[in-house]
Amino acid sequence: MLNRAQAFEEIARLRAQACGELPAAVLLVRVQRMRDVELSFGYDVADALAAHLERTVAEALRPGDTCLRVGESDLLVLLPALRGRAHAALAATKIVRALQVPFPAGDGDVHPLVVVGIAMCPEDGESPEQLCRRADRACDEAQRSIERIAFWSAPAVPLEAIQTALRGAIAENQLQLHLQPLTCLADGRIACYEALSRWTHPELGAVPPALFVDVAERSGQIGDLTRWTLNVGLRHLAELRQVDPGIRVAINLSVEVLQLPGFVDQVFDLMRLWNVPGTALELEVTESALMRDMAQCEQLLATLRAGGVRISIDDFGTGYSSLAYLHRLPVDTLKIDRSFIRDMEGEERAQRLVGTMIDLAHDLGLSVVAEGVEQPAALARLAELGCDFAQGFLIGRPAPAEMIVAGARAASGVEPPHTA
Repeated sequence: MLNRAQAFEEIARLRAQACGELPAAVLLVRVQRMRDVELSFGYDVADALAAHLERTVAEALRPGDTCLRVGESDLLVLLPALRGRAHAALAATKIVRALQVPFPAGDGDVHPLVVVGIAMCPEDGESPEQLCRRADRACDEAQRSIERIAFWSAPAVPLEAIQTALRGAIAENQLQLHLQPLTCLADGRIACYEALSRWTHPELGAVPPALFVDVAERSGQIGDLTRWTLNVGLRHLAELRQVDPGIRVAINLSVEVLQLPGFVDQVFDLMRLWNVPGTALELEVTESALMRDMAQCEQLLATLRAGGVRISIDDFGTGYSSLAYLHRLPVDTLKIDRSFIRDMEGEERAQRLVGTMIDLAHDLGLSVVAEGVEQPAALARLAELGCDFAQGFLIGRPAPAEMIVAGARAASGVEPPHTA
């Protein structure tokens, strides 16, 4: 039996080993009224029942899943590489059904009463402690469910409250910046980091980026959020360039922000503030967003590009006018959407399609990034097809920018600047 700290360590270890951008889940399997079993049948029967339940749960899992006993009546199950919430619910249902079989105890039988609480990762949190705590709370909800299964759900928070909290988080620098590497397929070096904003609220926990970005757009804060990301991203880029002068950082940019009055000048101001050349900054704009206002976007992007800034089309292939307008856009890089990369495994047609995209980009003088690379076979095939860069969990997971900078300094022997 593991104590709480050991369980957290085991979850962290297994999470680190889990490769892929698929979600994972932590299940807390709780046997109710175990104390009644001890009083009615004795401690030996209760211990035998606990061991039986652990074996039964382990047998119901897939290879690669893990079952940990963390208490007299609790089992912790880690399910990596799921297809989604429905997949986690299916696994929980299988466990509940497997544990419905009566357990022989002397002249009678014990009928285990089991509930399962589920916390999804990273949707419901990423730290082992947070996931376990939320799976525990989901167990309480499962007791009131006919299925005896429940997912953790965030308490309902009014949109206005989230908007106010986000405004404070931006103003008080409570957001965090994570960096995810892009590697050069020709030589294996890290050529660029994509900057990703993260928000952990003291009460709400980890707020999904899709949620707070949507809130920022709805409440008119997307400009402030983007400026925060630019400022912090360029600051860390300046630190990384002390180690590797050729490194770049890529930052996502919405068309709405691009069109804000004075935004282009603010980009150049921040570059001067952190003494970063334009060639070290890459701004990513989604293909579909560009198509909505081609004329104005084309002019603004051209201004940025004239200042040395590299422009990238994100999620290429998911828009509706890719080929018709591609030659007009002042861009340097195409990022092939992860959906095409995911379909490459064992699919010759998908591989040919990706190869065609790469050839098209190269014919136009553009470099190519493959997003969502998870499998070594896909990485090798992309290299064969002439893809320039790759990004995905196989290459590296997003990590706090401070950790990335510290690791780069340690690897190169560069000392951090001393402060008075």
